Amino acid sequence: MTAEQDHTRLFQTADEHSEPISAEVKGNLPSWLTGTLVRNGPGRFECGDTSFNHWFDGQGLLHRFHIQNGHVTYSNKFIRSESYADSLKHGESIHLEFGSFIPPDPCQNIFRRFFSRFWADELPMDNTLVNVFPMKDKIYATTERNFIFEINPETLDTLKRVNFTEEFPGNTTIDSATAHPHQTPDGSVINISITYGRVSTYNVIQIPPSSGKPDERPLEGGNVLCSFPPTGGVGYMHSFCLTENYVVVTETPLVMNVWRVLTRRISETGFLDWLYWDESQLAKFHVVDRKQGTRLGTFSADPFFTFHHINAFEEDGKIYLDACCYHNSSIVNQLYLHNLRSPMVPGEQKLDDADVRRYELPLEELGDAGTAKTLTKGADGLDYTLLYSGMELPRFNYSEKNTKPYKFVYGVGDVDGMIFGHLIKLNVETKEFVTWKEPGGFVSEPVFVKAPDGKEEDDGVVLSCVINISDQTTSLLVLDAKEFKELGRAVVKKITPMSLHGLFQREMMQYCSTA
Repeated sequence: MTAEQDHTRLFQTADEHSEPISAEVKGNLPSWLTGTLVRNGPGRFECGDTSFNHWFDGQGLLHRFHIQNGHVTYSNKFIRSESYADSLKHGESIHLEFGSFIPPDPCQNIFRRFFSRFWADELPMDNTLVNVFPMKDKIYATTERNFIFEINPETLDTLKRVNFTEEFPGNTTIDSATAHPHQTPDGSVINISITYGRVSTYNVIQIPPSSGKPDERPLEGGNVLCSFPPTGGVGYMHSFCLTENYVVVTETPLVMNVWRVLTRRISETGFLDWLYWDESQLAKFHVVDRKQGTRLGTFSADPFFTFHHINAFEEDGKIYLDACCYHNSSIVNQLYLHNLRSPMVPGEQKLDDADVRRYELPLEELGDAGTAKTLTKGADGLDYTLLYSGMELPRFNYSEKNTKPYKFVYGVGDVDGMIFGHLIKLNVETKEFVTWKEPGGFVSEPVFVKAPDGKEEDDGVVLSCVINISDQTTSLLVLDAKEFKELGRAVVKKITPMSLHGLFQREMMQYCSTA
């Protein structure tokens, strides 16, 4: 079996290594590159003796690469959620994950098993495996539910669980929030949350920067900027976009079936089973005024699905919105573990390609929030501009270019049926692109780090984890962002699972336990 085919290790349970391991540095890392890369992703794929079904069921595993004076260390640690504890020794509660329903301990006798299906407790869905983000001068691990965990970025210790439903100020119930909140230049955090109920709502929420008080609560000062109802069923949301003046909430036709939620104990279904693709629905872009907190209007587009928005900005009387889009939601089902672990066949795709699309929302048509305006189609019959086909996990120069016109986006693509096969740098203005790959290497989401004296948008480096099955290593790859060529790497003699998203910070905060 070739290294390209022996890819199942990307989706297998990993051992925890909480003590830093020294990496072998090869090549030349920039002298200015000092800081910490923390990545998050699934790392344990069993609950007791039962296998999880979906990649997004894996228990959150934090990875840490620390770079200082040309020396690099690696460590990892699982997030200490209730879900993780139950995965080690499954108990008498129902364990729900994105794609799994695991009933109480099957060793119970037949009567207890019958009654537990209807009356057993459900564990909180607190497996925050997707992302890490800064808020109030602290670092949090997050997913798409109502929980986040404060983590210590130096030790990767889990410090505190935060429950949006119970702790968010005011009268709005926050039942879930996207995995990709935005941080504004003043340190505020903006996110989209959902309130489930007889009348469900989407909520644009904002959490202010830290006040500096030692006893400040994580969500203190949080408020709802705007709430509005779904247009055709509660949609699945993973991310959203900001411009300087607007929040753009994208509503796709992947919506929730309330009956499936209510009957989940009978049908033994997880979160993904509660969703369905409604072919009769159009996609919607809801535009919210950031300052006034009002929904100004809605644009409709041909149906599509997206996990990841890239960027949005205002120019020439329009909002330009870029995202990695699919024609439907098949990609969500393609991420079941049985598909990801099946043999890779050259020329055959395991995963649908995501298109990098640009949508144009004319600001002059805003003003009627009750009626959706249909986006104009071009001569090609499309209501968007195709910039590239085959990119996911996009990153760009966020600190300088979020909400502003930009030129470059970096992402991951498949090659000849090989998932996570290469890295891509795309010029969104010219559609020109370059790629980087190595035989047998599986690459992770690229993270851009700006050079301290950099003047141009792509002056800096791109960091990515390269997992090489054949030589049993995981490397922190450092590419010159401008030329997209390798400068150096830090090699760890260990295979890690494929992670999802990460955060690089030059100076991590000094932490003391607040648990």
